[in-house]
Amino acid sequence: MFTTFNMMARGFVGKFSLVLLCLVPLIFTSGIKESYANISIEKQRKLFGDAKRALKKGQLRKFNRINKKLIDYPLYGYLQYNYFIKRLSRLSENRIKNFLEVYSDSPISDRLRYKWLQSLARKGKWKTFLKYYRPVGGANLRCRKGIALFKTKKIEEAKAVAEKLWLVGKSQPRTCDQLFSLWKKHDGLTEEKIWARVILAMEKGRTRLAKFIGKKLSKKKQRWIARWKKMHRHPAENLLRNYYKVDAPIPNMIVRHGIKRLARRDAGAASDAWESIRKTHIVESPEEVRKVDQYIALRGGFQKNPKALEWLGKLEKPNAKVQDWRIRSALGQQDWWAALTWIEALPDAERNSEQWRYWRARILELQSQSLPVLKTASERIYASLSKERSYHGFLAADRLGSSYQFNASPLKFSENELNEIEKVPGIERARELFFLGMVPQARREWAKVTSAFKKTDLKKASVLASRWNWHDRAISTVAKASHYDDIGLRFPTAYKDIVLKQAKEQGIEPAWIYGVLRQESTFMPDARSGAGALGLMQLMPKTGRMTARQLKFRIRSNNELLNVNKNIRLGSAYLRRMLDENNGNNALATASYNAGPYRVKQWLPEQDMPSDIWVETIPFNETRKYVRRVMSYTVIYDDKLNGKVQVMGSRMPDIKVRKNVDS
Repeated sequence: MFTTFNMMARGFVGKFSLVLLCLVPLIFTSGIKESYANISIEKQRKLFGDAKRALKKGQLRKFNRINKKLIDYPLYGYLQYNYFIKRLSRLSENRIKNFLEVYSDSPISDRLRYKWLQSLARKGKWKTFLKYYRPVGGANLRCRKGIALFKTKKIEEAKAVAEKLWLVGKSQPRTCDQLFSLWKKHDGLTEEKIWARVILAMEKGRTRLAKFIGKKLSKKKQRWIARWKKMHRHPAENLLRNYYKVDAPIPNMIVRHGIKRLARRDAGAASDAWESIRKTHIVESPEEVRKVDQYIALRGGFQKNPKALEWLGKLEKPNAKVQDWRIRSALGQQDWWAALTWIEALPDAERNSEQWRYWRARILELQSQSLPVLKTASERIYASLSKERSYHGFLAADRLGSSYQFNASPLKFSENELNEIEKVPGIERARELFFLGMVPQARREWAKVTSAFKKTDLKKASVLASRWNWHDRAISTVAKASHYDDIGLRFPTAYKDIVLKQAKEQGIEPAWIYGVLRQESTFMPDARSGAGALGLMQLMPKTGRMTARQLKFRIRSNNELLNVNKNIRLGSAYLRRMLDENNGNNALATASYNAGPYRVKQWLPEQDMPSDIWVETIPFNETRKYVRRVMSYTVIYDDKLNGKVQVMGSRMPDIKVRKNVDS
């Protein structure tokens, strides 16, 4: 495969070298190639950087001189891409086509295609655009495809593209305005479709978009949109307005929307309002009633409303979410028999999951005080679960007082097997990009090449990434291969000196820091979340700056939070603060680190509660999973760092009632 690729690359250069290097023609002879064949990889990397800088400065003669030395370097195509991208208007269709074909296995092919298609669209070259169109961009490029179809008289196909782009509950790029205008001219944008998008926008809470789109509708429907907007903002004040006291689709829909909006804040108030409305002035289909009932019940469970268990129990045709929250609500109210009843009602696959096996055993143990025979049944389940390396497996071992089972099974491959994968062009490019510090590009290459790998090759690739200390790719790739037992690969101790130093300074366990770090970023130093969290320990900028002030130093820019030393220092200090605020309870502190200390205070129980029950009833799915993983990862790192393990239960004492929770 590697040899074939090099042959393709050499042929590719021969086809367009005169244009590619327009100042100095290059003819690659065997003599030239031989003279550069023994350049070391270190020298090639340096030359690659020199060529990039020369191209950026417009020093084309220097670029040409360096470029011909790198024809066999894995990143040769990146130099060609950088040259091409600034000269698209001067390149022929065939030359670009050749590049796209030769580098079809690399993200640079998609990136060049995207830029070229945009250029073709701006020039109105619609036939060429459609000839080379691939879904390599977002809505902007898809809208251009729709325009191209209209311009080339492929009307029905164009209408289908336009409708799909129209029927979304969010704004689309400005490029789409032209598409929608053409769609309207061809009798595609009807009042029915406009109203359908208004509904989608309102369901997403995009009230401004709904109002804007609604300007194309009748005055009557515009009035309903204005009322809907008021309902969205102030449901309690608008639910009983007289104009909703009719049995008609639009007012009924707005009322349902209002009930759900009210339920987001107060499920109890929503339940009362819904019962009143249904009795007096509204008729609904059974299916719509069921949907609203389910929404109120689930929000009640989320808000730990005392009536939630009753509401959830009455629901017909429960989905998986309802089934889960029936059990969680019963556990939160410590109604053990109700919880057991709902566990037994689960489908077999769900009932036999680690989570619900643990809770079945836990409930049997709790009830064994009055029925001693249940103790044996619970211990039998615990014994089976305790063999697992997992949160519930460790909890089960704690209940029995037995040792944890780590079940390590390192991946083993011969050097020849690993070399075979290492020579795959995409892996070679990813490796070079990673070593050159071009990490985002490296990840794109890695994702592209491994997307076609079978499980065995994924495992080999993960071992290579681990060897290169590219831990986030090693972890994600071995997970994609469904191999979870190589503990060394999945739980590395990178940045060990920094972690140990900060653990000592803050007086917290290094294993806990590692558990949080592993969960937050999987050792990706440049990690950025959609919410704006940064770095290894995913610090929000505001939290990072506040913590830095407490440590007597300044953060001048958000990019400083990506610095490994500063990120771990600030994250460890914030963990210490969360631990202090939660009286030394690691489970509460971990939840606070993820969801924020204020939310966690709202989730505290009205009476003292075992930590395992509290964790199971955390309203946010993300935070519940987060706490479980960090607690189990801490155990694993405890074993890796110390060779002995502190029982997980010692980090999870009972949750105490906190007074003045709202203060």
